[in-house]
Amino acid sequence: MRTLRILIAAPLAVIAVGSFLTGDASAHSSILRGLPCSLTPVPAAGEPTPLGAGRCPGVRPGGRVLSEVGDCTLNFLFRGRDGTRYIGTAGHCVAAGDDYTFDQHGNARFERVWALGTGPVAMDPAGRRFGEFAYVVKHDPKDFALIRLDPEVPASPEMCHFGAPHGFYSTDTARVLSLRYYGNGQGISDVTPARSAVALGTPDPDHLYAAGLAAPGDSGAGVMTADGLAVGVLVTTGYQLRDASPPVSAKGLDVGTMGITRLEPQLARASEKLGVALKLVTAG
Repeated sequence: MRTLRILIAAPLAVIAVGSFLTGDASAHSSILRGLPCSLTPVPAAGEPTPLGAGRCPGVRPGGRVLSEVGDCTLNFLFRGRDGTRYIGTAGHCVAAGDDYTFDQHGNARFERVWALGTGPVAMDPAGRRFGEFAYVVKHDPKDFALIRLDPEVPASPEMCHFGAPHGFYSTDTARVLSLRYYGNGQGISDVTPARSAVALGTPDPDHLYAAGLAAPGDSGAGVMTADGLAVGVLVTTGYQLRDASPPVSAKGLDVGTMGITRLEPQLARASEKLGVALKLVTAG
């Protein structure tokens, strides 16, 4: 069973991304029906398109992972100081065992570290083992897991279609933020697994909400900015709204149709619990 935590169903299947954009996308202007407007810029040669199709084989961002819980998507590749490699997915994609509690909404909360040779097995779509889970956290606002890769397993930092990250997205903005991700959402992955989304700023240090399309199976997908900076992990779909009233701050509007947990705080926590500094594997 493919897993992705569902919140409140959005009243609209797709939010029109174009309605969030203003006329500053291009410095070139024209006249349309008597009104000045900006021309849509032409992507540079070789630049990946915002949407795309195609397969994503192997252990890499955008690849699939099967666990005893379900079918999810891999995010970014990491390396420890001892050379051990890890790849991420969502925390709710792995069972923590018997040690958990519940929050006020009835959602399970847990955090666990598995020693080498004791974690649940992670498998590829063909049912072949490629590693074992080493760490998991599912405790709002964190939803993250790390798989310790078997030494002989080949892996790549390249996200299918969009390429490898160049670093972390560590700043905040009140402006529109264009995002890229590759997932294995049920009913979507055969058509447009490489997708784009829009966040109306980054008002929260632990998550961001974005207007985009996601479905069960996309859980765990890595999310990058359009210029290749790793932002976070796709974990929920459905209408998302910050609890604060109003859901807006000097750093933007916190609303969307998909929820993303920010990567850096979760990776810092995983490094602390595992007792090893983890480094994002980047392009080049």
